[in-house]
Amino acid sequence: MARVSEIMIKQLPKQHMLTIRKTIDFFSEYAGFMGGALETILSLIEENGEFPSSGPIVCFHNMELETLDVEIGFQIAQPISSMNEAGARIIPSRTVAAAIDRGPYENQDPTLEELMKWIPEHGYEAAGGIYYHYMNGEEQPQSEYLTEMFIPVIKAL
Repeated sequence: MARVSEIMIKQLPKQHMLTIRKTIDFFSEYAGFMGGALETILSLIEENGEFPSSGPIVCFHNMELETLDVEIGFQIAQPISSMNEAGARIIPSRTVAAAIDRGPYENQDPTLEELMKWIPEHGYEAAGGIYYHYMNGEEQPQSEYLTEMFIPVIKAL
């Protein structure tokens, strides 16, 4: 499938996050890193008697796939102690351009390309990484996966 929402500008509130950030080779390390990071973070949240406030959120801080700076985590309602490789951080309120994609993860490039094209066409500049918020789990068919993609933006001069 593809984009199932209009591209829009929205203001995100301040977010408490628990994340793991690492530079990896996307082609050989991403799947293992993603699975391990999610397991580590969810265990830490549970150990603190809390629950995640979102589905998994992944940020690609660069686009060099062989040296990809990737951060994986969950939004949480309040700060908790971090340990091991997981770190608690606060992301300040920010303006983002966002769209929702439906379908298999490997077919999301057209939605991302539309989003990246839309930003300068509407008077904005990208001001941060590319975020993927996985809105539902993998227990349904791939054709029903929902992913919100967003990119922090600033008004172009």
